[in-house]
Amino acid sequence: MSESIIKSIIKNAGSILRYGYYESQRFKEKEKGHLLSEYDEIIDNYLIKEIKNKFPLCSFYTEEKKEMINKSDTKWIIDPIDGSAYFIFGEPYFSISAAKEENGVITEAHVYNPISDEYFYSDNEINISFLNENEITVSDVNNLEETLAAFGFSANINAINKYYNEWKNIIDRCKKGIAWICPALSICNVARGRLELFIDFGASYEGQSAASLILKNAGGKMLNYDRSDYSHKIKGGIFYNGKIEI
Repeated sequence: MSESIIKSIIKNAGSILRYGYYESQRFKEKEKGHLLSEYDEIIDNYLIKEIKNKFPLCSFYTEEKKEMINKSDTKWIIDPIDGSAYFIFGEPYFSISAAKEENGVITEAHVYNPISDEYFYSDNEINISFLNENEITVSDVNNLEETLAAFGFSANINAINKYYNEWKNIIDRCKKGIAWICPALSICNVARGRLELFIDFGASYEGQSAASLILKNAGGKMLNYDRSDYSHKIKGGIFYNGKIEI
């Protein structure tokens, strides 16, 4: 029941975001290199309001509001626009991401790109991941030479050098590497078998939480950026199909 309610809320938020995408953009610089669109706040406020209306006791952690505690062990982790820079630049590679966390464990996940109308979903009861109602699984590629890899950096020379220094073996050997700065969709693209690998030392709690469950239930694997056991609460990560050697 809650699944269909949340899907309806996110789809409606997607309609608002899709309208905004085709309008002139107003934005500000939240911090150096971090752009904030007016629609980040619009979608953030809409999701909190609508979810609280249906589930008044739940808590929230969102990209814009951070922690909002209520009398519940259930928390919604929300990134209203994961990939805000793409939204501002007019590139249709961004998403609304929402994950339900219960007692510290992600149990339900939603990632929606309103431009392509691709809706990724999974939960811990079914242990299956879906894209628009169709089951998805990771690819069968098991060698670096055939791997499509994405890395989470933009035009920042320090970030570019960090990836080249730390992941030279993968960059040199993979079939094709690309820079993508939308963790939620990029991780989901590993889950659906479009990519084999996504690495991002800056992936946030709110940006990776939903997609990590979707990847897990599609047969993929995650590690923290330092290759330790994965936690969605730790910034950065390695997200892959579980078959290539990292």
